[in-house]
Amino acid sequence: MKIKRVFTVVKMELKRMFSDPLSLIFTMLLVPVLILLFGLMMGDSYGWDPTETYSVFDIMFPGFLAYGSLLTIYDVAASVAGERELGIQKRINTTPLTSAEYILAQMISYTVKPLVQFALGFGIGYAVGYRPTVGIVSYLLVILFLVLLTFSSVGFGLITSNMAKSAGAAGGLAFVFIVPQQLFATFIPAAFMGAESFAWIFPSYYATEGIGWLFAGALSTDPGYILGKLSILLAISVVIYTIGIILYEYKKKS
Repeated sequence: MKIKRVFTVVKMELKRMFSDPLSLIFTMLLVPVLILLFGLMMGDSYGWDPTETYSVFDIMFPGFLAYGSLLTIYDVAASVAGERELGIQKRINTTPLTSAEYILAQMISYTVKPLVQFALGFGIGYAVGYRPTVGIVSYLLVILFLVLLTFSSVGFGLITSNMAKSAGAAGGLAFVFIVPQQLFATFIPAAFMGAESFAWIFPSYYATEGIGWLFAGALSTDPGYILGKLSILLAISVVIYTIGIILYEYKKKS
């Protein structure tokens, strides 16, 4: 394995993420804008919590962070399908780049993305009044939840790109995976939608629940619950990511 080749791919992926206007606006800036708007509109509303401990915005905020990771599905699906449509993948096949190097490069690239999303999202949330009183370990676990959810989203994106013939079709098809998770397992909590009986099938549910409980201070009171959600999300992400990589490799060779 050549580390130089790996970081060449990482550089290419990061450049694409932060230079493509649609990717930058939709997958990086959309959620911070939503956090800003909902924070200003609902930061003082306690309609979902009769005890008035948490505002509506406090309850929604963990799901906004998870939603940001879900948008990676669109990004990956459109990007990979576009590369295939333009013949870029055929040119990559003629290079010495191995599958292991490609997978490692993807993992590094999509570890950076949730870090940036978290910094932007939490920074805006803090600016409009979100104030969790938790320690550094809780914040690190929140980031870990987002990284794992992003990996599952990369897997969904690769699966989607395998089903589509063009970048436009892949971008539209990505919402088959995004919308159900958005509606039932992110910033609209499953409990308020009466969707807990089937929300468990979505990886975003475990991320949203884990992040919400971490921000509520559950790491010190119920660490087993947090680790349980993290373990399930890890298992789901590994399975989805592996399926996505297998389909990508199959399509690349066909």
